[in-house]
Amino acid sequence: MFHCFRRTLVTGTAFAAMLAAAIPALAADVTLKLGHAVFESHPNHDSAVRFKEAVERESKGSVKIQIYPSRQLGDVKELMEGVQFGTVDMTVNSTSALSTLVPATDALQLPFVIGSYEAFAKLAVSPEAKAVAAGLEKHGMIALALYDGGQRHFLSVKKPVIAVEDFKGLKTRIAPNRLFLDTWRAVGVNPTPLNYGEVYSALETGALDAVEINLTSIDSEKYYEVGKNVSLTGQYFWPSYLLINKAKFDGLTAEQKAAIRKAADETVAPQVMAVAELDKKLISELKGRGVKITEPSKELLDALKQRTRPVVEAYMKKSPEIAAFVAAAEKLRP
Repeated sequence: MFHCFRRTLVTGTAFAAMLAAAIPALAADVTLKLGHAVFESHPNHDSAVRFKEAVERESKGSVKIQIYPSRQLGDVKELMEGVQFGTVDMTVNSTSALSTLVPATDALQLPFVIGSYEAFAKLAVSPEAKAVAAGLEKHGMIALALYDGGQRHFLSVKKPVIAVEDFKGLKTRIAPNRLFLDTWRAVGVNPTPLNYGEVYSALETGALDAVEINLTSIDSEKYYEVGKNVSLTGQYFWPSYLLINKAKFDGLTAEQKAAIRKAADETVAPQVMAVAELDKKLISELKGRGVKITEPSKELLDALKQRTRPVVEAYMKKSPEIAAFVAAAEKLRP
């Protein structure tokens, strides 16, 4: 009797195990919190919305994204650290905030290397860009996509910049990053590192003379109220990574991971080219708000490239990933 019961129990246990193996486990739905540091009119918010819509579609609702815009979960540095340490699930955040962790990310913003939005869209999904992003994983983050916040130009308060000599000594806000310090010292300004949320008041009070900035931020942060001169210098782009905490990503099912990666990949090119179209619209709108938009002369652009080329060459020597990315970018130049 006991032997019969034991045999039945073993057989039943084995059958249950076989049944469990045959039936795929149902994935638990997950909601990921995604924060960013800009207003909802900025391309980084558009990136977040595009990704949210794509991943919820691809995952059939198994992965949901809750977006927290406008620095609700912190400023640029705080969001990056939040994702790194797991207090924030995801962010669309400036790559410049990561260069102290992964110096190769400087490749993405070397002056006058990426020539157009079309080139940026191709480079963003290139093997060279993925090699740059790979270094983030050992710091607890995965870069799922490389988006763009807009090509950078030069906004000044008192007068437009026409010749390279006009840059001399201008107190110019730069993001806190060694590359930008090196770049703008080479140009001749007085580079002033300052957090993003402090720029408006510094321009308003005269603590700053200028800021190197993208048109989308001039619009979303209302810098046009305190600075009326924009020179379309186009020195580099303002890329942002779509980042996810590695431990959070590793804890998802294979299906959820695949949906996230597919959604990220398919939104890059449409997002980047949407910013290109937005720039055209913003030039017209800023003119309507009394902003003087100046197309720089060939002489000015040539002078800026000449002054900053030693910076590019110095950074290429720092990392094989940077050198490879620059080589790939320069192949796309006309």
